[in-house]
Formats: sequence, structure tokens, C-alpha cells
Amino acid sequence: MMTAVSGVASGHILARLLLRPILSLLSPITRGQLELPGLERRVSIVRDRWGIPHVRAATSHDAWFALGFCQVQDRTFQLEFLRRLVRGELAALVGPAGLPFDRLARRVGFRRASLRQLPTIAGDVRDQVEAFLAGMRAGLEYGLRVRPIEFLFLRADPRPWDAADVLALVKFLSFVLASNWTSELVRLRVLLEDGAESLRALDPAGADVIDLPAFPTELRSEWVEHVSAELNRLRSFGSTAASNNWVVAGSRTQSGRPLLANDPHWSPLLPSFWYLAHLSTPEWSIAGATLIGTPAFLAGHNGYAAWGVTAGLSDNTDLAIEMVGPDGRSVREKDDFVPCRVHQESIAVRGHGTVNDLVLETRRGPIVSPVLRGVPWAVSLRAVWLDPLPVRGLLSMHRARSFDDCRAFFADWPHLPLNVVYADCSNQIGWLLAGTVPQRRCSTGLFPLLGWENPDPWIGYVSPDRMPCRVDPPEGFLATANNRPTLPDNAPWLGVDYLDSYRIARVTEVLGSRTDWRIEDMLVLQLDTASLSWRELRDIVLAVEPTTSRLQRALQLLREWNGTVDAADPAATVFEIFVHRLAQELARAYAPRSWRWVIGAGFHDLVDGTSWGVRRIAHLVRALHDSSPPPRCGSWPAMITEVLEQVIEELERVAGDEVADWAWGKVRPLHLRHPLGAVGGLRWLFDRGPFPIGGDENTVNPGGVSAHDPLGPVQFIASLRFVVEVGSWDRARVSLPGGQSGHPFSFHYDDLLAYWLRGETIPFVWSEDAIARVARDHLVLVPAR
Repeated sequence: MMTAVSGVASGHILARLLLRPILSLLSPITRGQLELPGLERRVSIVRDRWGIPHVRAATSHDAWFALGFCQVQDRTFQLEFLRRLVRGELAALVGPAGLPFDRLARRVGFRRASLRQLPTIAGDVRDQVEAFLAGMRAGLEYGLRVRPIEFLFLRADPRPWDAADVLALVKFLSFVLASNWTSELVRLRVLLEDGAESLRALDPAGADVIDLPAFPTELRSEWVEHVSAELNRLRSFGSTAASNNWVVAGSRTQSGRPLLANDPHWSPLLPSFWYLAHLSTPEWSIAGATLIGTPAFLAGHNGYAAWGVTAGLSDNTDLAIEMVGPDGRSVREKDDFVPCRVHQESIAVRGHGTVNDLVLETRRGPIVSPVLRGVPWAVSLRAVWLDPLPVRGLLSMHRARSFDDCRAFFADWPHLPLNVVYADCSNQIGWLLAGTVPQRRCSTGLFPLLGWENPDPWIGYVSPDRMPCRVDPPEGFLATANNRPTLPDNAPWLGVDYLDSYRIARVTEVLGSRTDWRIEDMLVLQLDTASLSWRELRDIVLAVEPTTSRLQRALQLLREWNGTVDAADPAATVFEIFVHRLAQELARAYAPRSWRWVIGAGFHDLVDGTSWGVRRIAHLVRALHDSSPPPRCGSWPAMITEVLEQVIEELERVAGDEVADWAWGKVRPLHLRHPLGAVGGLRWLFDRGPFPIGGDENTVNPGGVSAHDPLGPVQFIASLRFVVEVGSWDRARVSLPGGQSGHPFSFHYDDLLAYWLRGETIPFVWSEDAIARVARDHLVLVPAR
């Protein structure tokens, strides 16, 4: 690994050295003094050796202002790209390639919904966001020497954000990281194409929760006629991202202080969605990972309390099949056709004029199906995050002084559901499943509704005080990994489309094994690649008879394997390809028409995978243990034998006959992608890789792959690693698969990548003395006279 990392890194370092005179002009202003309009008092920004800004401000306004200023200095193009993405204005910058994303953004209406939400935002939260935005505007105007190089290539200029853009970004993430609306469509496809028994056999949520609805026969015929054309134009597939977090009470740590760890999993993007920052005022301080484009710290601490989040995956989104009226502007409700709200969307496409879309918005939500693959009917989207509800949650964590404060803040969080773990200096630890959840009138949200039969499917929202939480559990730790939460009998219905339990089982197993935890041990657990699915399958797989040379080769490797999905291990490769290919065969056998959707085919390039694809392995394990093989497939041993032989044949074909060349990290390396890396001549500048990494979608340290193509691109990785010991704030550790900067010639574009690849971290310091020891640049901002 180190040879590959060092070689790639040295090439980019050489390019930077040769271009140093140009770099000094392209880099943002991080030293000296700037006079800026919009500031209240003097602000000090010390950037450490890794480019992390440590801000000291006299007022709250100025602290948030400085955060926006720094974000736009370091991530100028990323912020412009995201602003255009959520507004549906990407094609005006990049041409026709951006049109599918713009049409989706306009259909869903991220910005329309945000403009409706703005009046509900509390004054203090609005002030915080506006201060952050004022800093972003100042950063664009005064913090850059010249336009960043991406804008020179594209012959464009960055433009300022507004408050609706901040909200729209969070709505966009709520849409693409949602747990359920894609699962509703998959269930419907399987049910209508292959029947109820196929769905019961393949649904990863389990047959016990499936109440199959009746659909009109004409829907079935329309779907079946549409299928053959759709399958011919499916594109590459992705997977649903995941995350881990846990908190350990002082009773189980060596220091007697709580420890908290968080590693959100995301697509391998450059730059990361996370921007590290430290803000300090006389009234409060905060340090951690902000979501780029927002003043929200998703993982961090405030000098008293620490927190971290994972996707909670409670079901806050529903679909409805609509019957559009003869006028093309109404939908049926009961026996009448009701007019829709109509939006005329004109989308500028660079070099190709304008594309006009007519968007219908029912009272259930906008009709989004015209931009989705494989959806032949009018389908509307009903989502909590599209409703005009107040928001607070993460935006107030700088003031948290108790778990009760945390719960109160997240009473207003109508966006992506979150598992929040918490610890503070009183030695209290806690967990909260945050996020507004609807109360449904007559459904469980597992399938799309019929809009004309259910015109008003929600009757309100679950009260925040009914959302599950735990405080100071007797076992001394709390952990989440996008798993199904343990709920009391009287808990509200929250959904079923959680991810599988392998990661949470492994984390729980390891956390419960000792009572002397340290920061260093937490970091080691974040790197764990033990395969619990192999534990469950080992005896079954190794029991087959080695009747051929290829089968002997496969079984010998697996018999000697220690069960860790290590980058250097060829046995891990055999296992990973085997389980994914066998899961494919199982899906094909039960659902010959819809199997691609079963194993994760997505409905749009922005959401080009589903949680069904990530959940195939646990489903396969249950099938091997608990049920007979599908009809016409013979016995399980016969299927295992056939697939193992095919795996060895495939490896010999794609990697050669030498077993050493079958190493998991070699045949399936990591590539970190930048949006402009898609331009072949620019890939060397913006992208990084290949790098050999281990892990799969079910290991604590992930290297998630597509169930369609386990040797294809890595789908998601740990996009941040963060560990902190409460009270020992200078000892916090962090790493990113990239760096703080989004400017490709900056040393901070990828200076954290080598640490991340080695499983190492950097200190994320807190105190003035510690900051002084790692300080590199000092910029002073003063109010314009």
C-alpha cells in the first residue's frame, strides 16, 4: 500500500513544486489582515499545518461569519457545484451532462420547498445562517486572489449562496440518503413483475412485516410492457451509504472519562463533504466536522459535550401513484380531478439553449417519476423534509450542556433522520433517534399508495417525546450502525428499511470485551474488517466436496482464511465475489424479471443504488440457514459448488493465474473522484488513486461494493474518522480521505489522504497552547471602516 500511496503523492507534490509561482496566485489569502464589511469586531483565524481554521471571535455573528469565509476560501468550486446542483442550474455550467440532475432538482423542488420553509425558521437560527452566508459572500469577494482553476477551465464565476440554498442542500441529502422511497419502488417492481411469493422470498425486511396491497391490473400490464426497454438502458450502480458511531462510558475507559467515535460512510469524493473547523467566542466554542455549505457540526464537541451521528433510516418519505387528468394539469382524488400546482421550469443548458419542464405538484407532493428510471406511471413524493417545518437540531449543538438540551434541540429536525450519540463532562452518555416521522393514516409506507384512494395519507407527525432514546445504559456503551433500533412495545411505527446488523454486532462485540478503552483503541476498532457473514457461512461453504481443481483452489484459500477482509488477502476476494454472485443467483431464481432491482439497481444517477443492494448478504445468509433453495436450482451445495468454480474462473480471467494478484485491494482498488475528473485530460489533476483498501459493505471499516459488480468501483468508504475523549479535548483525533482544501494544486487538497490510507489520524487541538504548536498561517479580519 505504501508504495502506491507514496508514488501517487510524490507525483502531485512534484507538480506543485514546479508550479509554485502559479500556486501562490491561485491559493486563498490566509495571512495578513483584511478589512471586511459585515463584521462586528476583530476576528483571528489561525490555520494549522493541515489547513484547519481555528477561529477566535468576539461575537457569535463573527464566529459564524468566519466559518462561511473559510469554507468558501477552501471549497470554492465544491460550493458552486452544490449550489447549482440543488437549484437545478448545473447544466448551465457543464452542459447536457448536468441536465438529468437539474431536472431532478426542479421536479423534487429542493429550492421551492426551502423558500416555503424559511418563514418557519426561528430568529436565532436564521441569524446564525445569515452570518454564515455573509462570511461566504465576503470570502468570494475578498478572500481569493483570483478565480480558482476550476472556474478558469469552465470560463465561469462563482456566485453567492442564500439561506434557501443552505436548506436545499440538507433536503437534497435527505433525498439521496433516504432509506425507504427507493425500497417502495423495488417492492412494487418485484410484486408486479414476479409475484407475491418472489417478494416474500427476497425482501430483506422479512416476510413478517409485508402486508401486500392490491393494485389494479392495468398497472401491472403497463409495467410489464415497459420492462424490456428499461433494462436495456440501465447504467452503473451504486449503494446506499452507511456510518458508525459509538460512545463508551467512563466506567469502561482507562481514564474514567467517556470516549466517543464517529465515522460517517460516504461515496469516495474529492473533496469530502466534511470541512473541519474550530470556533471560539466568549460565550461558546465548538470544534468538529461541518457539513460543507452549512454552519452545522455533524460530529464534534463544544468543550463540555461531544456528539456524532449516523443515518437513522426511520421512514419519513412516501410515494403515491397518481392518475393524471385529461388536461394534464390535474390528478384524480376519489371521484374528482383536482387541479395541481403547476411549475414551469426553464433549464438553461450550456451551448444547447433551454429545456422546458412542466412540473405538477399534488397535495401529496411533486410528481417526480418523469426523471426516474423504470417508473412508467405518475408517482408523487411526500416527504417530511419537503414540509415547511422549523429546524434547529445540529445548528444549536454549540450550546448543548446536557442530553436534555440535545433532545430539545432535535425536537425540530425535519430532515435526514439521525442516530445521535452524546457524552459530556458530567459523565453522562446517551443516544437519540432524531428526525420528524409522519403518522400515517392507513399504511406502513412499504409500498406506494394509490393517490386517488388516499388523497391525504398523513395525519400529522410523531411527537418528539415519543422518539426513542437511551441514557447511561447499564452495559456502559451505546452504538449505532444504521441498524434497526430496539424499541419498546408502545413505540410509534418508524419503518423497516434499516441496514443489516453485521457492523453493529461487531462493534457491540468488541466494545463489550474490555473495560480499559483508550482513544488509540477506538481508532483501531474503526479500522476493523472482520467479516461476521463469513463466520455464519464458513461451515456451510467448507462442507462442499472439492471435486475439481478450481474448487479445491477456492476451498483451500477459504479454509486458511482468518475472516478479515484485508486488502492484501486473495481469500477475501474469493469470498466477496462468491457471496455477491450467489446473491445474484438467488435473486435471478426467485425474480427472473426484476432481479436487477432486487440487488440494488437505482432509479437515477444521483441515487444510483438502493438499500436492497447493500442488504443482500444478510438475506443470503438467512436463506442458506433457514430455507430450501429456489425451485429449479437443485441443492444449496450444488449452487455453492457452481458459483465457487465460476469465481475462480473469473479471477483467472481478470487477474491471472497467480494467487497473489487476486488480493482484494488489488482487484478492487479505491479511486477518489472529483466532478471534473470525468474530463479525461483533467483526471490526473483532480482524481486520486488507485489505492488498495480492504473492507466491504458489512465491515466496520467499509469498502462497500455493488452487488451487481463486486469487482467494480468502491461505492462508499469512511469519509471521516473522529474520536474524542471528553475533557481531554487536545487529544481529539481526526482524518479525511483527502484534505481541507478543494483546490487541486493546494497541499491541503490531499495531505490527509496518506494518514487515512495508513489508518492514522492527526490531532484536532483545542487549547491556545496546542493551537500555537501546530499553527502555520494567521489571518486577521477587521470591520471595514
